[in-house]
Amino acid sequence: MFVAAAALGVSVLAGCGSVPGAGSGPIQVVAGENFWGDVAAQIGGSHVKVTSVISNPDDDPHEYESSSRNAIAVATSRLVIENGLGYDDFMGKLVDSSGAHPKVIDVADVLGVGGDDPNPHLWYDTAKLPEVAAAIAADLGALDPKHKGVFEANAKTFDTSLQPLLDVIAQIKSQYAGTKIAYTERVPGYLVDAAGLELGVPASFTQAVEDGSDPSPRDTVAFDDAIKNRTVKVLLYNAQVTDTQTTQIKQLAATSGVPVVGVTETMPPSYQHIQDWQLAQARDLLTALQKAKG
Repeated sequence: MFVAAAALGVSVLAGCGSVPGAGSGPIQVVAGENFWGDVAAQIGGSHVKVTSVISNPDDDPHEYESSSRNAIAVATSRLVIENGLGYDDFMGKLVDSSGAHPKVIDVADVLGVGGDDPNPHLWYDTAKLPEVAAAIAADLGALDPKHKGVFEANAKTFDTSLQPLLDVIAQIKSQYAGTKIAYTERVPGYLVDAAGLELGVPASFTQAVEDGSDPSPRDTVAFDDAIKNRTVKVLLYNAQVTDTQTTQIKQLAATSGVPVVGVTETMPPSYQHIQDWQLAQARDLLTALQKAKG
């Protein structure tokens, strides 16, 4: 049912001659995650049909294995969007096994992010989202030249819609730059950096949690002390991860009077667009900082 079976489903489909060409109708787009799919949908409008492989907040992209349904979606796509940096390796496998040759946008490549163990949660780097939007608009325009102007205009509208989010981040930076915070994983790392906040717990602790391993006893003590002594003013945690350690950290923050903010990797279904979701989380962070100061 997963990748191996998916490849079989794709080969059958391709054998039937169903892989789309440059014909009429909406452009079939497949995104690894629903937030990138949302950006594509906003830019493409009625001229695209978007499938997002990961839409369920309960799915862990780091451990996800795709189904034959998603493999077929890739096989019939003309544009594929992947996050890159190893975050959604399943997308590359789907494309390779599909027999199709869609355009592929690797967001990490678009943003020029690489190096030794970079933070893969690129959708939290709000200031760079217009670069992703421009890349999507360009590829859609190449696939559908008749509506190139529409895609470009929609990308500009998307860029403008980010301003309320950028304003909140700027407000945090102007009022709280240099404030130490804690997070259990690097999920909100780009947001924290953009807001001028500083990580007040060992980075090796958060890396271990993200990698699914146990932090060292030394890092654990340092993390707990930062909470107990309130040298960090806010705790951010990955709300999609529920384990004993995260629960204990949240409880310690509550008893120590450190405000807690939950963030998610996947856009929850309660939000229509990525900018709405990220704005709500930035506002939650601002509120927590205000509460900590008070």
